[in-house]
Amino acid sequence: MAFLLRLADLIEGLLRRIADAGAWAFIACIVTIAFDVVTRKFGFQLPGLGSTRLQELEWHLHGVLFCTWLGYAYIRNAHVRIDVFTSHLAERKKLWLELVGCLLFAIPYLWVATPYSYDFFMVSLMQNESSDAPTGLPYRWVVKFFLFIAFVTISAAVVAVMARCVVALFGTPEQQQRAYVPFARS
Repeated sequence: MAFLLRLADLIEGLLRRIADAGAWAFIACIVTIAFDVVTRKFGFQLPGLGSTRLQELEWHLHGVLFCTWLGYAYIRNAHVRIDVFTSHLAERKKLWLELVGCLLFAIPYLWVATPYSYDFFMVSLMQNESSDAPTGLPYRWVVKFFLFIAFVTISAAVVAVMARCVVALFGTPEQQQRAYVPFARS
C-alpha cells in the first residue's frame, strides 16, 4: 500500500508541474485576446499578425491550457461530477464506484483513444499541417500534440486515483487517512 501512495504522490506531483507550466498559456491567451481586440478596434495590425492568426492563436492557447490541466483537474476533483446520484452514498461505496468506473469506463476508453490521439498528432506532424485559412497559423500539429498529452495525463491521473481508492479501501487506518480522496468525503 505504501508503494501505491508513493506512486500516486509521484504522479500527482508531475501532473501539478505540467498544469503549472500550461497555466502560462492563460497569460499568453489574455495578451493575445487583448491585442486582437485593440488592433481590430483601432484598425491597425502588425505584419503577419492579422485577426485570423490571432483568433487561431487564441484557440490554440485555450487548447494548451485545457489539455495541460485535464489530468490535474481529475486528481483534484475539479471536474464535473453528477453528485445528485452519489451524495447519499457512504464513503466506501463512493470509493468502490470510482474504482469500478475507472476500470470499466476510463481505462478502456483511454486504451483506445490515446493511440488514436498519437496517430492524429503524428499524421499532422508528418504532413506539416497548417491552417485551412490562407492567412492562418502554420504548425497545426502543435495543438494536436497537446491533445495527445491530455490523454497521457488523464491516463496517469486515473492510475493515481485508482491507487488512492485501493489504499483507502484496503489500507491501514493511517494509510487510509493519507490516501484522502476528495470526492469520497462530502
